[in-house]
Amino acid sequence: MEAIHRYGIAGTTVTRILEIANLSRGMIHLHFASKHQLMLAVAEHLSEEYAAHWNRAMRAAGSAPERRLRALLTADFDPAVLNERNTAVWIAFRVQAHAEAGFLRYLNSRESRLRRAFLSSCTPLCASGYYPNVRPKLAVNAFMALLEGMWIDFHLYPKRFDRAAAEAACLQVAAAMFPRHFG
Repeated sequence: MEAIHRYGIAGTTVTRILEIANLSRGMIHLHFASKHQLMLAVAEHLSEEYAAHWNRAMRAAGSAPERRLRALLTADFDPAVLNERNTAVWIAFRVQAHAEAGFLRYLNSRESRLRRAFLSSCTPLCASGYYPNVRPKLAVNAFMALLEGMWIDFHLYPKRFDRAAAEAACLQVAAAMFPRHFG
């Protein structure tokens, strides 16, 4: 991940990985058949680390859908996941996803576990009867686009990014959709 952060995927060579990790060439070949396999393992690791993070936030929030939705929205701004290295690596993989379809299975936000988690919070809120004009899948699309936009903004302007303001913007959108639960 550090090599991708520093050099991008195209500039990440096995030699650079070895220098950063202080390993011998044989160690990489012992565990990975190729640089490509190593890159897939990095994408998988990053994906699993991110999923574990928001899953912990949801579990801590309890069963109320509005608390779970708030947890999903706010977990994305935790420096444990939203940091310069992680965002640089995520974006590098996303740039390469069209050329390397294998990366997409770890970066796919269209049919992802995260999307299903958002849906599991938005659906009961909509079903409560208070929000007849809010459609759960469209609400999820809005939240996903908003969070992904915030990550891009962080990546471009990490020193100027205001986590509290970004979180407040997400919660304001939640309040616009679900005012009885986020007002």
